[in-house]
Amino acid sequence: MKRFQLAYPFAMLLTIATVAQVNPAPLVNQPLVPAVVAPGHAAFTLTVNGSGFVPHSTVYWNGVKQATQVVSSSRVKTTISAKDVAKAGFASVTVVNPHPGGGTSNAVYFLIRNSAASAAIFRTVNFPGAQYFSAVGDFNNDEKPDVAVGVQNADGSGEIEIYLGKGDGTFNGPVKSKSVTNVVYLLPGDFNGDGKLDLAVDDDGGNVSIFLNQGGGRMRQSQVFDGRLSLAAADFNNDGKLDLIISNYDEQQKQNIMSICLGKGNGQFESPQEIAVGATGYPAVGDFNGDGFLDLGIPGGGIYLGNGDGTFQFYSGIGQPYPGSWAVAADVNGDSKLDIVTSGVSVLLGNGDGTFTSDGGANLQGNSVVVGDFNGDGKMDIATAGPDTIDLLLGNGDGTFQSPLLFPYYEDFLAAGDFNNDGRLDLVGTNLYMQIAASLTPSSLAFGNQDVGQQSSPQTATLTNVGSSDLAIQQIGINGNDPNDFAQSNNCPASLPANQSCQIQVTFDPLQSGYRSASLYVNYKGLGSPQTVSLSGTGVDLTVTLTPSSMKFPLQLVNTTSKPQTATLTNTGSQAVTISSISTNSPFGETNNCPSTLNPSDSCQIQVTFTPIAGGKASGTLSVYDNAQGSPQTVALSGMGTVVKLTPRGVNFGNQKVGTKSSPFPVKLINEGSATLSISKITIGGADPNDFTQTNNCGKQVAGGGSCKIEITFAPTAKSKRTADLEVYDDGGGSPQKVELAGTGT
Repeated sequence: MKRFQLAYPFAMLLTIATVAQVNPAPLVNQPLVPAVVAPGHAAFTLTVNGSGFVPHSTVYWNGVKQATQVVSSSRVKTTISAKDVAKAGFASVTVVNPHPGGGTSNAVYFLIRNSAASAAIFRTVNFPGAQYFSAVGDFNNDEKPDVAVGVQNADGSGEIEIYLGKGDGTFNGPVKSKSVTNVVYLLPGDFNGDGKLDLAVDDDGGNVSIFLNQGGGRMRQSQVFDGRLSLAAADFNNDGKLDLIISNYDEQQKQNIMSICLGKGNGQFESPQEIAVGATGYPAVGDFNGDGFLDLGIPGGGIYLGNGDGTFQFYSGIGQPYPGSWAVAADVNGDSKLDIVTSGVSVLLGNGDGTFTSDGGANLQGNSVVVGDFNGDGKMDIATAGPDTIDLLLGNGDGTFQSPLLFPYYEDFLAAGDFNNDGRLDLVGTNLYMQIAASLTPSSLAFGNQDVGQQSSPQTATLTNVGSSDLAIQQIGINGNDPNDFAQSNNCPASLPANQSCQIQVTFDPLQSGYRSASLYVNYKGLGSPQTVSLSGTGVDLTVTLTPSSMKFPLQLVNTTSKPQTATLTNTGSQAVTISSISTNSPFGETNNCPSTLNPSDSCQIQVTFTPIAGGKASGTLSVYDNAQGSPQTVALSGMGTVVKLTPRGVNFGNQKVGTKSSPFPVKLINEGSATLSISKITIGGADPNDFTQTNNCGKQVAGGGSCKIEITFAPTAKSKRTADLEVYDDGGGSPQKVELAGTGT
């Protein structure tokens, strides 16, 4: 009514003033501004943003009332003294609106800690019997976060167990409360306005039950109504009573729908009123367009603007590349406008008018999402429960996030709280995950196949001190099933300063074939020690031989192909070898009968030929590429090309009487090249050079493509077989080229 007063005449103002104003239940948004200070910080102004604030709203710090300045219906401020932040820890910040209506807002943590470059978590506490989800809240009003878990019994009944936090990371309890149905999902809220946190409970069977806190965390079932899941609790009609958003399945329409159940303020709720939506999931709740009414941002769906009476209207679709099934509202880019983060993870930056800009995200397929400052730098971070890991994305403060830190734990849903009062947010699902000082990443190193007896290239693990003081490193080593197959070296000091990192290099040198595994461990002084990295690889006994090691081809005329020479590839190992390619380089060629997979003890043949394209020496390599040791296996190739063609290549004069001379026999010399052939000498050599003579018309040069004639005569000097060589000395390659000469003296 206040926003309309200026439009009424004074007399009507008096009439309106006599009507009691009902105050809404306030909602506090993340982050607080600032969200964190270092221990020993001076007094400072704390700004609390949210919705539903009224002129007499009051900020409470750990349950203690603070002098409060109400700036607007969406912002209040207070001064926090230096003694309140003197040492590390946290404060629970709430806003309380006076009666009529009114009530206490949700609690948001204020952190007192030093900033760190990163963050790490370690599983410390298991909640026996917990199924799917744990809820965080102060169920006994001692300003220490507690954990509520749901337990499913074999007979179909369930229990609610409240583990009361001691403030040091340990718990009392549990305080048990019976349920007539299974307990799957727990949603905290003060549904009857008595200042104690109650629970809306889902049984995964189509029912939502309300359990009212009887004190000390003991719960009593109050109401059961149809509803597939209770998704969110807030004051959607501004009457100071918490309402519920639930999900139902419409049998007629064969689709999921959302409904609102308006709270009566006594733990009871009105019948569900359907909201037509295109998708269902745990919605982000906040005033996205600044009209003072709470709105919904549905993962995989759109924006539904509240009318302030418990009804909603579809406002806009919204691009969500990775929607997931959960969404939260928070200002992740520091512009004082609510943004939305989904469990997918999609980051949607709010424009303040109900519209959003998609800023991408990461395809992590998370089941749930938590937003908070996990490394104490005052910037909102994201934690998601992924399919196989808990993923932590540190924020840059502008709506973008760093690559996720992956922790090898599985949870369906996550919630956050500081359970040991060290100023660092912890996570809880069916287990408690405390923040620790040492971050060892990645969680695993996989080396793949590695030849037995051969050392792999190193892979790196990084140890980071994400605490606020020096980290005392006691030992780094390797243990597990096959510790001798892996080795490590590192540059880590005995004391690693805060926010500093060191590297550990790990290599894999399998001693035998087969799957090999071990663990890299780091022992240090503090919670979570030792940190480990799982190591794995497969030793493979892959060996082959390629023989001979070299091939030398005889003198070969250019542009002609030699006879083939054979290389043999043999699998000498115990496992099949995969052959990826076999090749030579010009002027050598190959053909082969090798299969793509060569089994143990099998062999194949590779035929290599020589086809010179120019005169002179030629060299090359036969290469066999495979997955065996020493790949590629090679054979050195060599040969000599010549442009000089002598025809015939041999002359046998037969019988010739000693003292007589045969008729001349012509030998033709042809220059097969395109350049002029220079001839330095033509002569007779060999065993019996004096028994043969030559004459020629070749001169000193033979033009490219030209020829000349050499005539040979045989005049034996003895009665026996006589041999010699016609030798041509030139620059045509392979000089001297020879023609074999033979005859028998009689």
